[in-house]
Amino acid sequence: MIPFLKEVTNDLIARYGSDLKDIAIIFNNKRPEVYMKKYLAERIGKPIWSPSFFTIQQFFKHAFLEQEADKLTQILTLYQGYNAIQEQSGGQTISIERFYPMAETILSDFAQLDYDLVDPTDIYTELYDIALIEKQFPHFSEEQLVFISQFWSTFSGEKQSYIQDRFIELWKTLPILYTDFHQMLKARGLATTPQFYRSFAKGQESNPSYVKQFKQLVFVGFNALNKAEVTLFKKWQKEELALFYFDVDRYYLDDVHQETGHFIRKNLTIHELKNALGSPFNQFETRKQTVKIVQTKSYTAQAKLLDSFLAGKKNTSDVNQGLTAVLLADERLLIPALQSIPATVETNISMGFPISQSPIYGIVDLWLRIQEQYVLQKRAFVYYKDIEIFLSHPLIDTPRSVKEQIQQLIYTNHYINVPLIELQAVTQASFFDKQTNGKELIRHLQEIIREIFQIRKEEALLTYPDAAIFTEVFRVLNQLYDALNTLQSLRVNFTISLIRKSLQGITAAIEGDPLSGIQIMGLLETRNLDFKELYILGVNEGILPKTSSSATFIPDSIRRAHGLPVLENQEALSAYLFYRLMQRADQITLVYNGHIDENSTGEISRFVKQLQFESDFTFIQLKQQQTIKTNEVPPALEISKSNAVWNTLERYFKPNADPKPGISATAFTTFLQSPLLFFLKYIAKVKEPQLLSEDFEANRVGSIIHEIMQWFYEELKQTSPYITAQRIKDQLARLEHLCLRATAKDFYGNPSYFETNTPSSMEKIVLEIAREYAQIFIYHDLNIAPFTIIELENKKDYVIDFPIIINGEESFVKLYGIIDRVDEKDGKVRIVDYKTGNDALDYTDIDSLFDASTGKFNKALLQTLFYTYIYEKKTGKREVEPNLYVARKLRQEGSLFYTKTRGSKFTLTGPGLDSFKEAFEFRLKQALEDLFDKKIPFKHDANIDLPYNDNYQEFFQSGLNQDTENESEY
Repeated sequence: MIPFLKEVTNDLIARYGSDLKDIAIIFNNKRPEVYMKKYLAERIGKPIWSPSFFTIQQFFKHAFLEQEADKLTQILTLYQGYNAIQEQSGGQTISIERFYPMAETILSDFAQLDYDLVDPTDIYTELYDIALIEKQFPHFSEEQLVFISQFWSTFSGEKQSYIQDRFIELWKTLPILYTDFHQMLKARGLATTPQFYRSFAKGQESNPSYVKQFKQLVFVGFNALNKAEVTLFKKWQKEELALFYFDVDRYYLDDVHQETGHFIRKNLTIHELKNALGSPFNQFETRKQTVKIVQTKSYTAQAKLLDSFLAGKKNTSDVNQGLTAVLLADERLLIPALQSIPATVETNISMGFPISQSPIYGIVDLWLRIQEQYVLQKRAFVYYKDIEIFLSHPLIDTPRSVKEQIQQLIYTNHYINVPLIELQAVTQASFFDKQTNGKELIRHLQEIIREIFQIRKEEALLTYPDAAIFTEVFRVLNQLYDALNTLQSLRVNFTISLIRKSLQGITAAIEGDPLSGIQIMGLLETRNLDFKELYILGVNEGILPKTSSSATFIPDSIRRAHGLPVLENQEALSAYLFYRLMQRADQITLVYNGHIDENSTGEISRFVKQLQFESDFTFIQLKQQQTIKTNEVPPALEISKSNAVWNTLERYFKPNADPKPGISATAFTTFLQSPLLFFLKYIAKVKEPQLLSEDFEANRVGSIIHEIMQWFYEELKQTSPYITAQRIKDQLARLEHLCLRATAKDFYGNPSYFETNTPSSMEKIVLEIAREYAQIFIYHDLNIAPFTIIELENKKDYVIDFPIIINGEESFVKLYGIIDRVDEKDGKVRIVDYKTGNDALDYTDIDSLFDASTGKFNKALLQTLFYTYIYEKKTGKREVEPNLYVARKLRQEGSLFYTKTRGSKFTLTGPGLDSFKEAFEFRLKQALEDLFDKKIPFKHDANIDLPYNDNYQEFFQSGLNQDTENESEY
């Protein structure tokens, strides 16, 4: 393989020998320069005066004394010019926020007009006239106005007139704006790159002696030329000042139907530019090329294949000489590709690293998102997930003590949105300071980035890629700050969008050695370059070629009439980039995503199908085979009751234990469902991770309901414990207020929170559900009133010592319960437990009640009986009745537990309840003796499904990692 640039080098030396100092070599991008220098050095083999190297843009700029205006300066200048025209004509001026999106499109159109030497007055006047005709003569047939209608038909009928008026007004303004815009820039010693092109083609360069210093201009590897370039190239060729080297293959040059050769055919035949290399080869036909095509089953799987492709390529000659390349037709694959290439292989990124995919941009985006939320809120709050991202971000070193304080603040108060005042009381970080001015917002962001940069630098954590990204971010922010100083006022929201837009579209140059290692680049960076070994990722239809075009105010039909670029031009450019790579490569692997979804057609590029149909290449088609591995089921975890485990258990029944732990109703039912889970939660004290949920949660509603019912009857009980139907009706007027207070307390830890703040959408849903459930409970009480309230959630009095046999001796364990409500109705004491879940009132028998593996396990009944038993033992009262208020079933089934036998329903009350309580006491004793039996380990029965999916192995392991005082014992 002789690379194209080597062919050019050989021809130049054949023409000029080593006397190259007065020659300018001009490329369409910067990348080929280093290769050209290498080939010149290899061929000449001695020190010489080097030729001058330029990109085409650099070369044109040197012919002018004006400086290039950056994009933001152009937009602001255009904005000032537009509003000045509006003021002069009596039109309406607009804000920068509204003008900015339009400005980008206008500048893009102006640039295209300049590159292709189209007179702005001609094209915009033509558009203006056509639009007026279309508007004034709507009776014209579609055939008569087909040229115009192709544009207008894209708008709906009801909007068409309004859109037409707006476009007519805009097209009338644009020729004047074009002239004013360039004059305003020139007055400041500035110009745009496209204006350099137009002026150069017209012979209006401000530094005319610049070109004359070279005896030869050498243009290498050009394909698509705009009219300004064509004009100059033809002029210089006529003056015998220019040489042109076109990289072309006769295979697609001679075939007029081949879009790949479209532009070079124009250059050689229509523009009559001469190829200095003479007649091209026909390498597509003379070389027997084998191409591998690999279909993957997902998007990122394309990149993951690089690990197997490049394994063992560490010291191969092709890699060492930079002749192996990974090309990304879809540049979004850069990060997955970098993560997949073996660490032992040297790599060099030639395409620039996207700022938007860097950790630094992650910090910027987080900060901007927080500032956006401040704008939307009456009071300043910070979303808790944004705080979590801040605390865990690798570039921010938050002290552990501060992290713990912030996490405690969030989880203790159940804050979804954390009040800024409370957050600032915990952390002194200026990161969360609220900004109210657009310019100050940029300055504050600069300070944040500078502080992070300084810390990374001082701690020797700053890598070369990081430094390059920081530098680019500083440059953009400084440019924004300086340019926006010309504006008197700037809204925060617009400034935020401007920062995002400015950073998202740029890359940081991370320059390595292009002559060594595996080269990673996009297709555009491959111009003029050749590689022996190619791996092209993202070879999908819709990506190669891209099917989208940039926004424009010039309709497609008008663009075609004036020779401006259209979508087919972009396709021809992509085809040339792809085919050119095939000309000299020895090994080619094409990878595409075969998965069909909303982002992918699952089809390979039509360029590949075209090659398969037309060429003599051999294609090997492969499909990625993903190995499916199943994890081995780990052995059931068992915890023996010995050593530290037994020592902890002993505290439950030793008389002198201080403090002596007790067993609650929840702990008891947990043991019945899973002894292992009981161990993890109550013996090993493994804490479940603190989590907040923004979605609807039944347990959250349950907590709110308990609070509402507690307050509802507490207020009544303060006057009298005797509750009548009328008193309940009167108290219902307080329900809305109690619901708001209970919800505010649960979400924000402050019952008064909603007095000054409006509930969010999710909070309104929770409020509505809580109100509905509370009404169900209250209306049931209304129907059974009167009754007398005895207790409401007594948290300390209901504790008893329960006798059991441990190791042959009688011991006592402490049982306790927090009862929602104790009341008396018709001389009978009732235990009332509120439930908002899917709890059941029906049961089968006492045996199934205690056996969680039968599927007849009734946790709610067990807990209510547990409370009833403790209450009777503590107070000495008998015939206490367990009642369960299940919100979803209370209206249909009432509040008493029941069983069905032979079609008959028997409620758990009267004599049947007494015998059931005796059986309950016996089974309670048996279960607790099993709990303290040394011979029975803590383990989980795999046949029992819990209402949550815990991975006990991981749960147990996480307990070992927690900072508990007993972690070493377990």
